[in-house]
Amino acid sequence: MATYKEKVGTSVVNYAGNYPGAVEGELWYDSTNKDFKYLYPNLTSAGTWRTGNTLSDGRNAGGNAGTRDAALFFGGDPASAGVTANTESYDGTSWTEVGDLNTARREVFTGLGLTNTAALCVGGNPGPGTATNASELWNGTNWTNSTNISGGKSVGGASGSSTSALIYGGGPSNKTETESWNGSAWTEVGDLSTGRTNMGSSGSDNTEALAAGGYSATAWTTVVESYNGSNWTTVNSINTARYGQGAASQTASSSIIFGGRVATPADSALAESWNGTNWTEENDLSTARNQLGGAGSSSLNAIAFGGNTVTNTEEWTGAGQPIGAWSTASAMNTAHYNLGGVGTSTNALGFGGNYPPGDNFATQTELWDGTSWSETTDLNTGREGVRGGGIYTSAIAFGGNNPNNTASSETWNGSNWTAVNDLNLARRSTAGAGTSNTSALCFGGDVLPATPRPKGETELWNGSNWVEKTDLNTPRIIPGGTGTATAALCVGGYDFNPNTTDATESWNGTNWTELNNLNTAGYGLAVSGTQTLALAFGRNPPATQAVTEEWNGASWVEVADLNAGRNGLAGAGTTTASLAFGGTPPAAGATEEWSGSSNVTKVLTD
Repeated sequence: MATYKEKVGTSVVNYAGNYPGAVEGELWYDSTNKDFKYLYPNLTSAGTWRTGNTLSDGRNAGGNAGTRDAALFFGGDPASAGVTANTESYDGTSWTEVGDLNTARREVFTGLGLTNTAALCVGGNPGPGTATNASELWNGTNWTNSTNISGGKSVGGASGSSTSALIYGGGPSNKTETESWNGSAWTEVGDLSTGRTNMGSSGSDNTEALAAGGYSATAWTTVVESYNGSNWTTVNSINTARYGQGAASQTASSSIIFGGRVATPADSALAESWNGTNWTEENDLSTARNQLGGAGSSSLNAIAFGGNTVTNTEEWTGAGQPIGAWSTASAMNTAHYNLGGVGTSTNALGFGGNYPPGDNFATQTELWDGTSWSETTDLNTGREGVRGGGIYTSAIAFGGNNPNNTASSETWNGSNWTAVNDLNLARRSTAGAGTSNTSALCFGGDVLPATPRPKGETELWNGSNWVEKTDLNTPRIIPGGTGTATAALCVGGYDFNPNTTDATESWNGTNWTELNNLNTAGYGLAVSGTQTLALAFGRNPPATQAVTEEWNGASWVEVADLNAGRNGLAGAGTTTASLAFGGTPPAAGATEEWSGSSNVTKVLTD
């Protein structure tokens, strides 16, 4: 019988715990737990929608093009009424206003363009009771007038690219006409079997298309037709009759539709995917909407935006796609909360905090080596609500409560803590950032028994002294913080009313700037990463939460929750590899590891 090495070409690694050097599919022997383990792709069991960044201009009935990571939204009917020429481009992270259409219009033919750098805007309504035949071509910077379609019409289906496209149906009078674009001219081709408006549409060029649902004569319809380059053929119907839905796909054989108006009538959040043969009901949008935009490459990835006056964006990841996840790791030796933490997912330092029963101001310091925690030299001053900056070999701990506010600071050299100059303001429950024991930032916090208690004070550690800097815009207690002394984030927290906040602020070395808020307000959360790429996890209230959000430099996006809800925890690492440890309730020594990649550790017997 062949050995594992003979078959695979490598020996089984013998490692105590989870093997940090493993690659997907690699097998190792866990000598601690006496079992075989391997890395397995962590995939969605069902498709999910998650919140993306917002449009600057909420509107419906606009035109759309592109993919989930490169979308375009143009024209439409904004909240202020009338029509707009506004064009916004999405880069996978945020929307940016770009060059306006030459002709403001709504109810254009949707889905003409495979990217946000090359698209067509065709037809639409420039004003009440009018329909235009005008076409415009987008080159990534500007719109230019292009060849007109055969007659004025609007709210039809469209698919393809800026050089090879189809438009079909539309109004007025629920048209059946189909026109084909070759990059320079429009040609009439085979008609739809069922005339209609406001359908969902998909397809890659002028040889294929899918037209789903819509409004036909006097009723919502479930009819779906497929185009083969010559003729339309009726195929399996959608599950729910609707019109004004968004659609996303660059192929007629794999598509997803979402939202719209259903026969109640009411705006809908329903989503359905097409596999080339049948429609399957998927998880709903979080926000019901009608006449929205959509973009995407297949039924597995898409983006929904606009509709009514909605500004929020939702990103779709289909079943079986890679996701990030938290996995349980070895617990700390001492369970405590309101502790400080610095470092990475493989080399972290946890220090101070509190542990029950009663107030026990911890001095314990523990070192994480990627597999387990080990006790090391204690802090000189026990305290809870302590924070810090740096890495596991070079850090600073500052502030806290023991039982009164303290300004004491200590630096860590990899072996010992040394008392250094105090903060200017004694306080607890601050946030911290920094890269070493010579460069750190302290901001926010709680001062007892002063009024007001929440603080916005910011202090910079230069290796010798704390220097007062510009205050936070929003004073707060127990915020989360991450980054460096010159590029940091302050996230969440609460004032003493108490009102929790979802506020996010960015530090540039001189001033704080308000940014887009968290999706879920809270305090006692941990944050890891950088000013531009961060992960926020845990929080309170109204109950201890497991919520995790990812910061992309412009907005917060909800991702997979912690396995256990908690607040007053510490964190370390990046958006792709983070560590969550400590917290309450109860006082927890639990440790969880975040993998932003698709791999999780599995036991072979699983």
